[in-house]
Amino acid sequence: MHCFRQHLQGSFFLDKKGGTTNLKKGNQNVFTLGLDGLDITINTDVKLEQNHYAFKNQAGNELGNLVAVKNGYKLHLCLPKMIRNNNSIPFGVSDYKQLKNVLEFIKNNVLNLFKGKSTKITIQACEVNSTVVLSRKEQTAPMLKLLSHVLLIKDEKLFIACSGEQIGKRYKAVKNLCSGQRIESIKTGQLSNSRFCFKIYDKAIEQNITDKGLLRIEFCYSVRGLKYAKVGRTLETFLTPDSINALLICYRKDYKTYFIDRYWNNKDSKTMIRDTYSQPIYEEMITIVYNDLCEHNGQPLTVAIMNKELVEVDFKLFKKACERYYSNKDSARKACYRVKQSKEIQINTGVIDEFVAFSKSIIYG
Repeated sequence: MHCFRQHLQGSFFLDKKGGTTNLKKGNQNVFTLGLDGLDITINTDVKLEQNHYAFKNQAGNELGNLVAVKNGYKLHLCLPKMIRNNNSIPFGVSDYKQLKNVLEFIKNNVLNLFKGKSTKITIQACEVNSTVVLSRKEQTAPMLKLLSHVLLIKDEKLFIACSGEQIGKRYKAVKNLCSGQRIESIKTGQLSNSRFCFKIYDKAIEQNITDKGLLRIEFCYSVRGLKYAKVGRTLETFLTPDSINALLICYRKDYKTYFIDRYWNNKDSKTMIRDTYSQPIYEEMITIVYNDLCEHNGQPLTVAIMNKELVEVDFKLFKKACERYYSNKDSARKACYRVKQSKEIQINTGVIDEFVAFSKSIIYG
């Protein structure tokens, strides 16, 4: 864990005490850590009348579904919905008192569905997430844009769901052509360790929440991931405080090792060691903008439009590149002012500082 602090310490996104530079006292992110979806295999020779069944509670709300697969059935359940009306808040430590009821509900429903006949129930996959309440709802879009840049690396696929957006005076002249993308969700393929994949999305959009920004960072653990975390694989051994705690600890460690060390700090994907070439991703962003300022004789608006995708993540990236390029602070300030006044760039601030802040909270609890 020392490496995470070391690689961020001294960057312009943290002050000397390790705190964020832009987040004011009282604006610290609130996050909840816990489980969401659970995939269960039911091995049985019993053939049900239908290939698909909806699992519902007494109020008629759907909690999951059962589908026919080879050698039995696959049951997907949403754990938070078994105790709440929705899954805005994951199934966390404070919900452990409900574990007995959840276990009995699942077992009784499976027993009734298969009419008491023999079944072997095994946990196959589990979604673990942190759901972060952002400082402002407007931070969600640039935060997702930032994380798409962090996770989109050479020779690895990234799946993005987005809608188009028109930003800037130039695009008022056209009807449909978009200046950029508003990202709603990001998903990676299975990582090289075959233990999990990342899924990051705007939870507020999914839940039709309009008064705050909710960012969900989810790791989808496979069978190999569950074995690595040393959790129980039967219903009775998985739905226990010890097993869930082990999975939450694994999530925190993986968040640091992969999300921060590998992607954010650009360590080698196999050795997890930074070579002399690699820089943290935000430093690479600044370098690209700085090099373009050098190439185009310090024309700020031209360079900002060229690097629109980066500059709109967090305007501080452009500011730092200008401070590096121009010989005095006043020239850098004027360059930034000119870009802001152009109305061609969407100005977002504090995004990277906020990412650093809530990442530290997730890792160190």
